[in-house]
Amino acid sequence: MKYHFITIEGNIGAGKTTLSHLLARHFNARLILEQFADNPFLPKFYENPAQYAFPL
Repeated sequence: MKYHFITIEGNIGAGKTTLSHLLARHFNARLILEQFADNPFLPKFYENPAQYAFPL
């Protein structure tokens, strides 16, 4: 294979970033994180996590 990628997705606060850092270190790989500042859904979650956690 010419390219190798690992993609991680999951709920907010599930540990995706922590896992990504561990995997990048283990495989000596370049880590590309989400540009969360551009995510229009996150402000609603942080305003009311109980209400928006599941739909987001």
